[in-house]
Amino acid sequence: MEEADKEAGTLFGNYLAQEANEASHIKQSAPVMIVIGNPPYSVSSNNKGEWINQLLDDYKQNLNERNIQPLSDDYIKFIRLAQHYVERNGEGIVAYISNNSFIDGLIHRQMRKELMRVFDKIYILDLHGNTRKKETTPDGGKDENVFDIMQGVSINIFVKLPKK
Repeated sequence: MEEADKEAGTLFGNYLAQEANEASHIKQSAPVMIVIGNPPYSVSSNNKGEWINQLLDDYKQNLNERNIQPLSDDYIKFIRLAQHYVERNGEGIVAYISNNSFIDGLIHRQMRKELMRVFDKIYILDLHGNTRKKETTPDGGKDENVFDIMQGVSINIFVKLPKK
């Protein structure tokens, strides 16, 4: 490598390191006001960190169900993470396209209760489309998912208003 290339690489590397440090500082100290996404749906999550699992305990309290493992789905972890940021900030908006099983799932009742406790307004547009439920359209036709997947989907907006 020529000397000029080495200098450019060092300069670029220093710039990236500085940028990463500044981004990390902002992520640590700045309030998260809006969380938008399409989290993965994965019942067999590999994300088994102690911190997120402790947060999920809020969704698993007082459930006398045999199998609460679906509450460890990645999309639920993402909702809980966003809830954490909004609670910490005291206000904010969460907008996700996600698996819709939390809307009416029996084991999700504590999750729904927590979401209603934290957020002032909740908007859910259930797009349906779960092939396992064999739902039909109002005219009796096959209810197909708009995303060409088997799992039902919803668009969810959770709003926590600032305290007056």
